[in-house]
Amino acid sequence: MKKTPLNAGFTLFEVIMALMILGLLSGAVYSITSAALESSQATITEQAGCRRVEAFARVMRDAFLNLPRDARVFLKMGKSSAGAPVQEMVFAETSGTFGVASVAGGSLILSDRPRSDGTRTFSILRVPANMQGNDYDRMMAEGPWVPILPGVEKVAWSFFRQGKWQETWADGAGRPEAVRLSFDYRDLPGTTLDFQFWVPPLAQPQAPANQQPPPNPNPVPSPNANK
Repeated sequence: MKKTPLNAGFTLFEVIMALMILGLLSGAVYSITSAALESSQATITEQAGCRRVEAFARVMRDAFLNLPRDARVFLKMGKSSAGAPVQEMVFAETSGTFGVASVAGGSLILSDRPRSDGTRTFSILRVPANMQGNDYDRMMAEGPWVPILPGVEKVAWSFFRQGKWQETWADGAGRPEAVRLSFDYRDLPGTTLDFQFWVPPLAQPQAPANQQPPPNPNPVPSPNANK
């Protein structure tokens, strides 16, 4: 049986080299793992952002498609609690908009409220009927806004009628034929999202099918009536 020499083992240089190789391998594994985690997190964030945008667009499309006959839509400028100007899309005399069964003669307002990080959040507010003056201003600035889509920037509205788009739509202007909404979204950087929502026209009232037309008060005599 061969005996192991007493001085057999690794030298200090070999130990140092082994530790260096182990450190390099650990660093490479950490870099690959970190990159994979960051890529996975970015993919998850982007997918979640796409789902939020799709849900928001679906709610907006339903809001415009299901406007009641008496409903009014118009755009006005308001102010946040800090005094920053905000655009407010007003849905007046509506029902079922944004999941609210009825506003009891009031309005639902969609606004891009500013955030502390410089972005904005699409939020809705239910405003009771006949609220005016200071109470109205206070509610608009400090009211219980319900956030729908955070992280938006560069919000722009436009309205289509008679073959052209216009950037303003005042109360009393009637119904536009279509509404366009564009904005940048934080979770989808580098892309401006552009949505167009069709607004159905008001149907003209029709007489029942079994209703006969009223008699002509001045009938035209037949050419052969006096023969």
